[in-house]
Amino acid sequence: MNPNSHVLVTGAAGFIGRHTVAAFHHAGHQVTAVDLRPAPAHLAAAARWRRGDFADPALLAEIASGRYTTVVHQAGNSSTRAPAGPELEETNTLGPLRLADACRTGRTRMIYASSHSVYGTLHHRTPIAEADDTDPARCSGPLNPYAASKLTLDQHMRARHAVGLDWIGLRYTNVFGPDEDDKGSMASILSQLLQQAAGTGQIRLFDDSLTAARDYIHVETVTTTLVRLATARPPTAAAVHNLGSGCAISFADLTQWCARLHRQATGQPLHVELVPNPAPGAYQYFTCADMTTLDKALPDRPTESAASVEAHVADLFATFHGRTPR
Repeated sequence: MNPNSHVLVTGAAGFIGRHTVAAFHHAGHQVTAVDLRPAPAHLAAAARWRRGDFADPALLAEIASGRYTTVVHQAGNSSTRAPAGPELEETNTLGPLRLADACRTGRTRMIYASSHSVYGTLHHRTPIAEADDTDPARCSGPLNPYAASKLTLDQHMRARHAVGLDWIGLRYTNVFGPDEDDKGSMASILSQLLQQAAGTGQIRLFDDSLTAARDYIHVETVTTTLVRLATARPPTAAAVHNLGSGCAISFADLTQWCARLHRQATGQPLHVELVPNPAPGAYQYFTCADMTTLDKALPDRPTESAASVEAHVADLFATFHGRTPR
């Protein structure tokens, strides 16, 4: 147990937030959890739950007082369909910047969720590094207001807190794992395909996506990394880092995995329906994170590979298949 370490997790009732609360609790940290939604029943005893806005002035004052050792900021609007405007700007950019100011005053480490979506279209099918986020030769930049709000936050953090604040921003790739049910259409595409395959024996893909490939990372790999970063001594240098597997898995491979798992479970072939892509200009056909900077900053970090993703996929399919009425 580490009773002197008090971690605040925002967005604690969300998919990654729930796993974050559990990871810090199991690692022996005192956890306070904040979310607009009520505490999930299975985590009620894992943290002191506080229902409300992460940018509430009273909470910011607590942080500025030095009450918390680390703030892990997972709250935000994660919808890639959210419209641009004051609400998205407040939730994903301005509010987190006030949170950072409070952490600076309280001498509190801050780790926050950014997104691989900041890169938009990668012009070459190779992993992209953090420093290339505004290089038009390497990427298009954000394809939607959500991604733009994350890039703006990263840029402000780099400019305003080059010194004086212990912080890390993590550009998650495609995080997947158990307990994504409440995310609906915003759940990882991998989880959506597995749930379709297990539940109906049929998956739907965009007809232009079979050659597309994406970088996937399991949620437990993410949360183990968060715990390592929160406890790193000396702390890692302030920076934005990619957090993914560093390998891209094609939709054709995912389809083969789903087909094999479905056949093993049912003895039946998987049906694949190809449908038109309604927004090809806003679709990321290739994502892959260059993990060089995080490897240097956190040499003992947990890693992901294509083989480990495939193993997690089999476990997740089994979970979904177990829920299917026989």
